[in-house]
Amino acid sequence: MDIRSLAQKALSAAKREGASQAEAFAVAAVTRSVYVDDGRIKIVDEKSDQGLSVRVLKGRRLAQASSACVTAGEAEDCAHTASTLADRSPASRTFDRFPSPVTATLPAMSGDDRIASLDGSELVELVKATVGAAVDRGVKVPRGVLRAADVTSMVLNTNGVEICNHSTLVFAGFDAMAVGPSPGEGVCTFNSPWLKDYDPVRIGENMARQALAARGARSFEGSMKVPVLIAPGELMEMLDSSVTVALSAESVNKKRSPWGAMEGKSVASDSITLTDDPSDPRGALSAAYDDEGVPTTVKTIVEGGTLRGFLYDSYNSSVAGRMPSGNGMRRRANDAQYLFQTSPGCSPVNLVMKPGQRSPEEMIASLDQAVLVEKFAYPTVNPFTGAFALEARLAHVIRNGAVEGQIKHALVVGNIYEGLKNVVDVGNDVRTVGNMVLPTVAFDGLEVVGSK
Repeated sequence: MDIRSLAQKALSAAKREGASQAEAFAVAAVTRSVYVDDGRIKIVDEKSDQGLSVRVLKGRRLAQASSACVTAGEAEDCAHTASTLADRSPASRTFDRFPSPVTATLPAMSGDDRIASLDGSELVELVKATVGAAVDRGVKVPRGVLRAADVTSMVLNTNGVEICNHSTLVFAGFDAMAVGPSPGEGVCTFNSPWLKDYDPVRIGENMARQALAARGARSFEGSMKVPVLIAPGELMEMLDSSVTVALSAESVNKKRSPWGAMEGKSVASDSITLTDDPSDPRGALSAAYDDEGVPTTVKTIVEGGTLRGFLYDSYNSSVAGRMPSGNGMRRRANDAQYLFQTSPGCSPVNLVMKPGQRSPEEMIASLDQAVLVEKFAYPTVNPFTGAFALEARLAHVIRNGAVEGQIKHALVVGNIYEGLKNVVDVGNDVRTVGNMVLPTVAFDGLEVVGSK
């Protein structure tokens, strides 16, 4: 049974069970993946999944159930479970209504037709070219994956919402290793809705360059406070674990957001502008509607360093007494499997940082002393305090406007919320990373601490 029919069956069953309102989120996805292990292609697979998430309101009692689902009976069982859970759930103080139909203002995204008709052999050739480009430069590729997914999702509710989103995504993650007395690691990640953006030779060469540079890196000793340039991929991980939490209306409502009382006030350097742009074709999640059927909009969240607003799904907008902003998201930028198991949450659709005027090379040339970080071991930040102490696996020491050498085994210590107020430069080298489009950013005053 197709996902629209499954959703309709679930809504009908929920109404029979006494729901005052009901919502069905149905998704069908096909994911093709090629896995590398020990330098060789070991697995080529294609996975299809189809499922349903049903949310039920009984007055203000809200509950959700989800299930893999291909038959009418399974859809009805899912609705029954959600209804039973609603009977046992506490009542919300504010939430009593799912979204109503509203016409979109942004164009619908259609995804990449090439991915929809893709077979595994084309991905295999791309992986061979990626690994080959790295091996040709004297490094090994111990592990990696390239996946492409075609996703159709639908949101239907008893208020008349019926929205279909079609999206595609390409994700790659590869590790390279340069062997020697002190081995070096290179890492490549890639996100895009478009297969044409995947350049296997460039990606293979880049991770080989990283691995060879890391092999020659020395352990850093001592400490220094200097500007630190952070590459887009590492910056995305840091912002995703901090700023997206600070921008979430759920965090604001629970008094957990460091920016909760900062609307209209400065939270960053005037060189920082962040826009949630669901119309941007570079965004893997870009769409005219969010995953609750609310129209998305292009909205500036931080403008010249000033916080302009937060990201709302339907539930948290009711708590805050605001309108939903089209940021009730279930889909993910790097994986399309089992999306029906997730609940909607307040998240950017496609967070874009306004680029600066200079390339990373020009930024480096302007600095007397600094560090450029290409790879952290695990770049996460405390979402509530902003504190971090991250191990640099590959970093470059800059002196007198030039790269002097590479270092590793150093901690970069600071606070992301304070760091955003002390940005000294923003690059023009924007990349799509996860559900963000980011350049290299230089933060002043971070501490680099060595082993001695």
